[in-house]
Amino acid sequence: MRDVMLRFLACISLFFFLVPVTYVRGPMPVPNESQYISLQPVLIDAKNPVRTRVGRLEFLGGWTITSDNAAFGGISSMVALADNRFLMLSDNGSLFGFTLDEDKNLAIRPFIAPLPDGPAKPNAFARQNWDSESFLHDPETGQFWVGYEHQHSIWRYGPSLARKEAAHYPAAAKNWPENGGAEAMLHLPDGRFLVFSEAAEYSEGGYQALIFAADPAEPSSKPVRFGYQPPKGYHLTDAALLDDKSALLLHRRFTPFGGLSAIVSIAQLRDFQPEKIATSVPIATLKSPLKVDNMEALAVTHDADQTIVWIASDDNFIALQESLLFKFRLLKGKVSRKEPNLERKNEKAGASPGFSTFESD
Repeated sequence: MRDVMLRFLACISLFFFLVPVTYVRGPMPVPNESQYISLQPVLIDAKNPVRTRVGRLEFLGGWTITSDNAAFGGISSMVALADNRFLMLSDNGSLFGFTLDEDKNLAIRPFIAPLPDGPAKPNAFARQNWDSESFLHDPETGQFWVGYEHQHSIWRYGPSLARKEAAHYPAAAKNWPENGGAEAMLHLPDGRFLVFSEAAEYSEGGYQALIFAADPAEPSSKPVRFGYQPPKGYHLTDAALLDDKSALLLHRRFTPFGGLSAIVSIAQLRDFQPEKIATSVPIATLKSPLKVDNMEALAVTHDADQTIVWIASDDNFIALQESLLFKFRLLKGKVSRKEPNLERKNEKAGASPGFSTFESD
């Protein structure tokens, strides 16, 4: 009976994949500007507490993140800074920040604030809709980039995230699905930027992505298209560089009977080429009985010779879902290469915070 109920609840959650989140939320909550963020530790597998291995990922810790702030939730992307300082971007245009104290399960020096600027309302009668989905940071310049859906655009913000520096609405993204825009971005070591659509079909298979030779937030920057073919039945939700040759990619899937699942895979940067179709090699799958939700945010850090993978979930502002943060160690292993099946078509799956808030303790 419990499994039947879980599947019923999973079917209800299907709405967040089919309907824009603004319709799912219902009435706007009473404003609450609390800056407190709470962390509660969780296991990756409650039925098997000693389990730590998930493919090539070793589970090191997990937390449920909550706050009474009315703007909290909807984590769609994140940036990991030095000393366990995290910036998490919500798909309502809000930014959350805190330093993670793993030993005490505390969010130190938290803040919750809106981005300083975003896309204008499409008309005088529309509601402001900053559906911010992807997030990049350049540690050398301190600048940040945000990718928006609905009004498909790339915005660049200054090092303190206190002001907008540039914004670009690429013509190549104009016809992307309203809820299938800039879901992930990468800044490659050679200076190029990649912007991935979640759902805009590429004519040769997979989904559209754009290569910018220069800053994608500058209106003068003209992209070229390529395709990315995610694992069968999955959609890309975020990406992060592993090193100067490869990237880690995060994908999600929802089916009424299978519920939510996620796949982490590795792609080779050399495969991201104009008018080609890139693929990736799965290294881990998160699915029941593991604790999994709508996994949308990905970050990579390095601790000595270890690669640390952080994954966070989007609760879609629904009480049945959670905002989760997982920490994994990437285990060593070989990535087998397979030639992509280019004949395979798309598989359908079900106030500015200020600089001081980003510094670690």
